[in-house]
Amino acid sequence: MAMPKVLSRIGEYMGSKKFYRLVLGIFIFEAVWIAVSAAYPQAFDENFHFGMIKVYSHYWLPFLTSQPPHADAYGAVTRDPSYLYHYLMSFPYRLIELLTRNQLTQVIILRFINVGLFAWGIVLFRKVLLRVGTNTALTNLILMLFVLIPIVPQLAAQINYDNLLIPLTAAMILLGFRIMDEIRAKKISSWSIGMLIGFGLLVSLVKYAFLPIFAGIVVFLAIVVIRNYRHNLAQFFKQLLNSWKTQTRPAKFVLALLIIVSLGMFIQRDGVNLVVYHNIQPNCANVLSVKQCLAYGPWAANYRRHNKLLNGASMAYSNPLIYGFQWLYWMWYRLFFAVNGPNKGFTNYPPLPLPSLAALIVLFAGTFALIKWWRKIFANNLYLVMLFVISMFYIVALMGQGYITYRYTDVLENMNGRYLLPILLLVCAIFGHAMNEAFQRRSRKIIFALIILLFFVDGGGLLTFIARSDSNWDVHNKTVIKINDTARTIVKHVVAKGKKTYDTNIWFFN
Repeated sequence: MAMPKVLSRIGEYMGSKKFYRLVLGIFIFEAVWIAVSAAYPQAFDENFHFGMIKVYSHYWLPFLTSQPPHADAYGAVTRDPSYLYHYLMSFPYRLIELLTRNQLTQVIILRFINVGLFAWGIVLFRKVLLRVGTNTALTNLILMLFVLIPIVPQLAAQINYDNLLIPLTAAMILLGFRIMDEIRAKKISSWSIGMLIGFGLLVSLVKYAFLPIFAGIVVFLAIVVIRNYRHNLAQFFKQLLNSWKTQTRPAKFVLALLIIVSLGMFIQRDGVNLVVYHNIQPNCANVLSVKQCLAYGPWAANYRRHNKLLNGASMAYSNPLIYGFQWLYWMWYRLFFAVNGPNKGFTNYPPLPLPSLAALIVLFAGTFALIKWWRKIFANNLYLVMLFVISMFYIVALMGQGYITYRYTDVLENMNGRYLLPILLLVCAIFGHAMNEAFQRRSRKIIFALIILLFFVDGGGLLTFIARSDSNWDVHNKTVIKINDTARTIVKHVVAKGKKTYDTNIWFFN
């Protein structure tokens, strides 16, 4: 069979529903494997999230008036702005607790729920990518590469609020698209706008890091309103009022209730925090005593580090540009690295060579193509512009918060690749459109996609977890250890592993 015909069939398969189902199947298989075999707690604060779920399981309402008993290990719980995931997850936990008192069983069931939440996010983000005009083949390829990023199945397989944030972020972006269409058609819907405000406030209570994403959506839609109602802004508000009047009584009740509840919950945490403590996430010692806060491990570590700076310790990366380079490096590193469980002190191991190299190729090629063809890809695609605005709001906020924390502790601690996951698919969509312009011939696009995909397949996703792990990573179960040991033996012969530690300067960690 001629090469062009082979490539054409490969391209057709990538754009098929079968390939999309394969992506979902691979993701679920990866995440479930890790969920049932990884020792508790996993590295991404799983013990914190599980502990907070148990705290909220003793309350029917999320409004805590005082520090719960024995909760000092979780910081200033009453003023934590990211609590809605813990409160919601406390309800399935209550049911699970009735069925079993075995902690590992409870954890694994909650992990399964988190896998389901993340899978829902993949489904919704596929709709986002298709909505911005990404063809099905490129959309499915982006999703495949995404689920082969090692941190993706590892995060999905543990108890973590990011697993709820990711699908809700995609849902909010889709709602933003809908409102933009209504604004451009000058058919304003009070229902859509009310839903955006109400659910946006609630999602920010899942994790306050959603606030810059929410701000990006709101700012972008405000600009669209101004552009479309430039000479008669009053007309926009008139149409909004008329839309409200035409709503049915049940719809008005639901919308009003949503706004009142979400605004009340937002003010109760974030609003009070800003007024009383001048920070959305106040320092623990401003809420509790230093003695109480020292029971909270992350705060205690930062407290000791800050005291060293006060005593004259020097800061290595105080220059924002140098810090920015470090930030980019560690974000890439910690998307592809492997991290052990508690039995070996959460030891870090460097990424496998081929998937991490492929990611760099995509990053540099995508950045170059975006710089060269940005006018063309953004010219007639406001949906893509919206993704760009959202991504920039989030990245700038993430870097800024990390730099402020670094100035306080002199430790590069807020540089975990998983923080990029809520907007990573948005960035990939933008890069995909840019590289679509770079490769005019379809055969070249398919060849490039195959090379990148093959690099990711050789060690990406679950395979990084298997290749870097040993029995210390596994739950204390003979069957689990035996299966993982067999998998490790097989992977050793088919995956390019590199070394577990490197002595070259490129691996800063070592």
